[in-house]
Amino acid sequence: MNLPQDLKNFVENSIDELNLREHPYFSHLLSGQYSKEQFIQSQNQFSYLVKHFSRSMASVIANIPSDLTRTAIVGNLWEEHGHGDPAKVHGKAILTLIDRLGGDSNQLNEKYASESIRIFNIALRGISVFEDYRISTAVFGAIERVFVNISSLICEGIIEQGWLTEDRVIHYALHKEIDTKHAEEFLEVVVDDWNHDEESKELVKVGIRLGLRLFTNVYSDFARELN
Repeated sequence: MNLPQDLKNFVENSIDELNLREHPYFSHLLSGQYSKEQFIQSQNQFSYLVKHFSRSMASVIANIPSDLTRTAIVGNLWEEHGHGDPAKVHGKAILTLIDRLGGDSNQLNEKYASESIRIFNIALRGISVFEDYRISTAVFGAIERVFVNISSLICEGIIEQGWLTEDRVIHYALHKEIDTKHAEEFLEVVVDDWNHDEESKELVKVGIRLGLRLFTNVYSDFARELN
């Protein structure tokens, strides 16, 4: 299924308005203002987010009323779990990246999750369970889509700073390639709603804006914490 052009435009324009390259976290990373140790610190925290993401995703899928529509994104959830291969589970990939950067993933423990990460995880779980599916699926679609841009910037920063060669930048290299498709799969769930009436369209827009705001707040908090 192809997304309606006006839905695509709304998503892309909303992301463009974020001006991510000028965001403090990404601009500092790209300009070399963060040490590798500071970057690892942020990735340690991000790993706690990654670990919880698929749980909230499962809740969203469960709340989609149509069986046929629901199956469209079950594959997305399965991919988050590495298609059953423990070595390819997305939560494992970020840990491998941390180790390759010189961190120690064995020392990570969720009790060290920052307030901002806890806020994100709790908020996303709440949205997934309690919000209208038109909002919650749009939240996930927006997060998946903006993560393409974020992953590209982080890959660029890691390589530019000489911390890793491109072939060793696991996790982000994958997501900058696959998450456009994942985003479209979530947004396909609400295409009929988007086309049906203005009330549904507005709920989808609310979800897109909410997803972008919730996710970029994580990086804004990283920037404050690393100052």
